[in-house]
Amino acid sequence: MMKTRLAHPLISCICITSNRPQMLLKNIVSFDTQNYPNRELVISYPKQEFETRNLINHIKAISELNILTVERETDESVGQARNKAIEICNGEYVCCWDDDDLYHYNRITHQFNSMQGNYYQAGILSKVLIYDTVEDKAYQSYAHNWGGTLICKKELIVRHPYGDSNSSEDVTTLNSLDSRGYLLSISDAPFLYVLIRHHQNATQRIYFQKFLNISNKLDANSTRQIRQQYETQINLV
Repeated sequence: MMKTRLAHPLISCICITSNRPQMLLKNIVSFDTQNYPNRELVISYPKQEFETRNLINHIKAISELNILTVERETDESVGQARNKAIEICNGEYVCCWDDDDLYHYNRITHQFNSMQGNYYQAGILSKVLIYDTVEDKAYQSYAHNWGGTLICKKELIVRHPYGDSNSSEDVTTLNSLDSRGYLLSISDAPFLYVLIRHHQNATQRIYFQKFLNISNKLDANSTRQIRQQYETQINLV
């Protein structure tokens, strides 16, 4: 029998969330509007967060979204949570899907096609947009491998797992992928991902400010458009 390969392998979007149901809802909607056809969303949340659990159960009851859940211990690190969510996912590829950032509907498709066209097993955005909610300013980032944008073959992440940490848990993983030639840095589509700076970021404020100081500030109109997207409220029926 002739062997064939699916043009659209299953991609598992890994979302680690904690006590931010309104942000989570917006990102579930962003997942729903992605134009990549074969995907699942894996959501990890602390087991005592009943509001998050109720939100997810409600969405599963009223939609056909492909959602898996992992209830984790309160003291489990973000890195541990990512690794455990990846263990139970069904995708050939995994995609970071942070609960507090914004996504263009073409994000998964553009990244995956870029990887496939260049014969890479992992892809990451080296430029993104940044919206600073504290100062109400928007930027195009400097060139950097932004860990939250990673799409990668699952088997590679299993071999090079995330560190047991609540911040910078991806450094060793990204370095391993890059040094072995697996990782494609994508610089032509910063609009695919808006990194949100708010009061609860894992990255310390002093480091985030360094990011902004070497990024390019966007004009008032661009900032307004991103602000409107960020401030849009979603209510379930």
